[in-house]
Formats: sequence, structure tokens, C-alpha cells
Amino acid sequence: MIRSLSCLLVPALLMAAPTPKNLSPAGTVERQIELFNAHDLEGFLALFAEELEVFELPGAAAPTGKARLRELYAARFKANPDLHASAQAQMVSGEFVIQKEKIKGRAGKEPLVAVTIYQVKGGKILRMWGLRE
Repeated sequence: MIRSLSCLLVPALLMAAPTPKNLSPAGTVERQIELFNAHDLEGFLALFAEELEVFELPGAAAPTGKARLRELYAARFKANPDLHASAQAQMVSGEFVIQKEKIKGRAGKEPLVAVTIYQVKGGKILRMWGLRE
């Protein structure tokens, strides 16, 4: 009886465990920060859509696409071994996650406080809007 019950329970538990494809929008953003802090470039990039769009507010377009993100963050991780981000506050509305973040460990620079709006679909970040203090 126990054996047959475990055969049913284990697959059910595995299906319930979040994977990158079924993380909530907030879970995707949280995972992105964890991978950023680990300087895991490939894991970090896996959470972004190929057609990623990035904007700086007010009104300026920033570099777009996952390939450009790879260039930027490979250089940032290499130049800033102590780079670390933390979420200070978060609000979620459907597929949008609005987060106040603090980024420290930037070589020779003060910590940066920014508000980032993420649009997440299917476990991938499609768009980001950044507003810096």
C-alpha cells in the first residue's frame, strides 16, 4: 500500500514543484535576482526572452535583446565581483512586477537604488522599465 501510494505521490509532487517555465511572475523576478547575485550568467539569461525590450524612464530606450544583455552582464560580473542586488519592496499586478532594488558592489561607485518594472510571461522576462533615483 505504501509503495503504491508513493508511486502516485512522487510524480504529483514533482509536477507541483516550480520550474522556470511555470514560476509566477514574482518567482521569476526573485529567481533572476538570485542568479544575478550568484553571477550565474547563463542561468540569469535563461529567464529573459530572446526579444527582450529594455527602457529607461523617463522615455529613453536602452539596449535591447538577450544578446546585448549577455554582453553587458558578462562585463559587469567580471568587473564587479562583489555585485549584489536586493529587493527593498515589491508589488505584483498580473504579469507585472514592480520592484524597488538596491544594487551594491559596483567598483568605485555608491550603491544604486532603482525601481524596475518587469513584464513576465511564461517564466520569461519580456520587458523591463528602469527608473533610477
